[in-house]
Amino acid sequence: MFHIKSLELVHWDYWQRIKNIPLDAKIITIAGQNGSGKTTLLDALRTLFGLDCSMGRTYKHYARHSGQQSAWIRAVVDNQPAGRQLSNRPFRHSGFFSDDEVTLFCQVQKNGGDWKRMYLMRPGNIDIEEVTEATDWLGVENYKKRLAQAGLSPAMAKVLALEQGETDKLCEYAPRQLLDLVFQVFGDKEVLDAYDEAKRHQRDTETELKRFEAELETSRTNLEGLRLRVANYHQWEDLHKERRNLTEEVLPSLEYHEAREKAALMSRQLREARKPMAQADSQLEEKRKALAAQQRALTEAQQQEALLEQEATNLASKLAQVNTKLKPLESLLEQKERLQKLAADAGADLADVAKQIEEKEIELARQRQSRDSISAKIMGERATISALQGKSAMPEPEAQRLMRRALNDEGIAHAMLSDIVEVTDPKWQGAVEGVLGGYASVVLLERAKDAPAAYKLAEKERYRHFIVPDCIEAPNVKDSSLLSVVRFTGKAPSWLIDQLARIDRVDSVDDGFKSKSEEWITPDAYHRERRGGRSLFVEPSRYRFGQAGRIQRLEAIQRSLPALEEQEDKLTLSISKLAAEVGGLRARIAGVDAAKELDARQAEFEEAARNIGPLKAERLEVGGRLGELQTLIKNATVARTRADTVWQNARMALSEAEAGLRLNHRRQIEQRGEHAKALRDLRRSWRHLPMSWRRAARRAALVAEHQNVHQVNLRVHWLDNALARDDWELDATVIDQYQRLNDQLHSRQSETEERRYQNNRAIEATANARGAYIERLRYTIKTYSKNIKELGALAGIDVQADPVRLENDDVQLAQAGLHVRFKFDGKDQIGMNDGEASGGQQVMKSLVLLIGLLKSEDGSGGFVFIDEPFAHLDIRNIQLVGEFLKNTDAQYLMTTPLTHNTDVYDPSELTLITSKKKKDMQWAQPIFVLQRRQAEAAKAA
Repeated sequence: MFHIKSLELVHWDYWQRIKNIPLDAKIITIAGQNGSGKTTLLDALRTLFGLDCSMGRTYKHYARHSGQQSAWIRAVVDNQPAGRQLSNRPFRHSGFFSDDEVTLFCQVQKNGGDWKRMYLMRPGNIDIEEVTEATDWLGVENYKKRLAQAGLSPAMAKVLALEQGETDKLCEYAPRQLLDLVFQVFGDKEVLDAYDEAKRHQRDTETELKRFEAELETSRTNLEGLRLRVANYHQWEDLHKERRNLTEEVLPSLEYHEAREKAALMSRQLREARKPMAQADSQLEEKRKALAAQQRALTEAQQQEALLEQEATNLASKLAQVNTKLKPLESLLEQKERLQKLAADAGADLADVAKQIEEKEIELARQRQSRDSISAKIMGERATISALQGKSAMPEPEAQRLMRRALNDEGIAHAMLSDIVEVTDPKWQGAVEGVLGGYASVVLLERAKDAPAAYKLAEKERYRHFIVPDCIEAPNVKDSSLLSVVRFTGKAPSWLIDQLARIDRVDSVDDGFKSKSEEWITPDAYHRERRGGRSLFVEPSRYRFGQAGRIQRLEAIQRSLPALEEQEDKLTLSISKLAAEVGGLRARIAGVDAAKELDARQAEFEEAARNIGPLKAERLEVGGRLGELQTLIKNATVARTRADTVWQNARMALSEAEAGLRLNHRRQIEQRGEHAKALRDLRRSWRHLPMSWRRAARRAALVAEHQNVHQVNLRVHWLDNALARDDWELDATVIDQYQRLNDQLHSRQSETEERRYQNNRAIEATANARGAYIERLRYTIKTYSKNIKELGALAGIDVQADPVRLENDDVQLAQAGLHVRFKFDGKDQIGMNDGEASGGQQVMKSLVLLIGLLKSEDGSGGFVFIDEPFAHLDIRNIQLVGEFLKNTDAQYLMTTPLTHNTDVYDPSELTLITSKKKKDMQWAQPIFVLQRRQAEAAKAA
């Protein structure tokens, strides 16, 4: 591995530019105060070699402090061959075969708002100014690969990245960790990882093969599914072919056959239909003769009926003349009987009869007036019921109705108080009606500006109720006041709301006196105020507020209505009885004049009695003959009606027979024409049918197979329903898919078997190769054990490494660890981190384990960053560590704070002193260099 010879920093942290910091020494101590930049200098080297900075810092942290756009780190490292072969130089893989030095550059440049780092390698000792125009900058990863080829492996990079105070942590590694670190440094870890990667790849291949086998199984399932789809497609294809054959060939042939058969049948029927025509003609002639005989019988019946009706008409006229003569004579005799009856009843006192008539007429007038009043009341109640049931407008007092009409005519929006009040508790309906009854007709204006016009109308109409222009929203209260059971659907007068709020609700008068309220009311509307108490009871039939009031009013009216109707009926009967009595009394008064008139008209009444006898006898004779004629006329009418019915039926039968014959004849003519046209259409419409399909033998075969068109249609309908299902496979490519999948399945199965065979071979080969490489691992452990044992001897420490059991087994390789034991000052052996070692011994153990990783076969080592290795060590341990570092072959860059103990500088050949940046200065002071004289170095050696 290469050594560092010099270092240059430009704009790194607070250093402006520090050129050619010499580092060409074996042991270099970086000393300074805390915060003076010791770790900053080491982080510059870490950044140069592409490593992470310590303590969580990054290169951006240091580049940002300078306030510049870029920062540079430049180092010159040796490129001398490790042995005698000149080609065995550290940077030979980078193409540097002849130069003993190589210059490494790192540029940290601000790119936009972020920082990035780029690297460059040049053979020889090259300044920064010579590479500012370079174009072959390397990225971090490529640069790390080149440094790894030069000896700075990732494991070594991990060692160089140890932070402050971590140099003594290597001995705290677990045996497995230490063994992994050894394998990493000596390059065996990469080979083992390659073997693990190969085994992982083989396991992945095995997993993939299992997945392939699962996919093959899935493919077999899919292949079976495709096979079923192919069978389904073939079934659909067969049904489709059958349907096409039936619809395109069989059905037309059978339709042609049935059309021909139907035409032949029609021809036979038309020929057979000619025979009944002659028989129908002879039957019609017989019906015509019978109709003529029935016509003569009807004429005779009509003549007989006419003669009887003429005689009856003459007798009726004569009877009318006799009745005309009898009527005045019978009237005179009736008057004689009436006068005789009145004369017989005229014996009573006329003064008493007149007085009774006067009294009864007065009582009759009174009862009629009572009945009219009750009837008007019933009509009003029925109108109210209709309004309450919503069938008509609610009746209102006349003054209120007129005022409402006047306001509506003027367009003044308003409402009556009865329109906006709802009682929420039916128990208190009577109390609310009693308090608000006098205010039911109060007018509430919606707009206060309408008040002047409304007042003028009220003045004109003499309206005695309040008109309120200013109304408010009523509050919703939950207390014992009467207002709590009243809900206003609109704005209400404030004075009315206050009045209701003042009145408390009590269940009885006793409760009212027990309460402390000055104003209260009971459910029966007994109201007490400052002036005293009074009842405000209102009949339920007169309620006017709210829906509950309407319901109670409706129920009360419906209950009282039957009683009013009963009163009306009683008065009607009494009035009828009184009217009859008055009529009888008036007839008794009329009997006194009847005797005088009877005596005066005696001769007239006797003449009427003599003349009435012959006229009654004549009327009796004429009436008897009219009775006989009614019977004769009735029989004649029945006979004429029967004859007419028979004649009408015969005429209609004859007419129908003639019409039927004509219709049949016309129909036969039409049928013959239609048949002839159908034959022409048949020949024309089936002209497209192939001649072979029209052969009788083929048609007979189709009939034998399919019977008729109806059966074929049924089969086609069944096929249509079957083909209309959604589960048919209609894609013809499924056959090719099945074939391709079948071929692909066989191919993939062969490929999977081949890959499994190859993977099994690779598993076996990998196991054999790793088994052979186990010897290399054993050699590496032996070499490292030898290195730490030699280093321990230089430090006066007996170091022993326990043998490591390595077998070609994953579990054993994963569990293998390197156990190292140390023996200080002839004492008992101690382990790596068993808690028995002192702080100095911990540092010594860690340095031995660390430098043993850097030691190669030819004894050369690399460089190591050690941050404060002497921290917490006493003088003796500092001397021991120093002596150990001198005796090893490696380049050490150590940091130490300024301390009074100068023994920490004893092993150093070169000392770099850093200083803190002063507050009043932009840049930090340069690094001072102290180099031990060669004579002193030789003497110290």
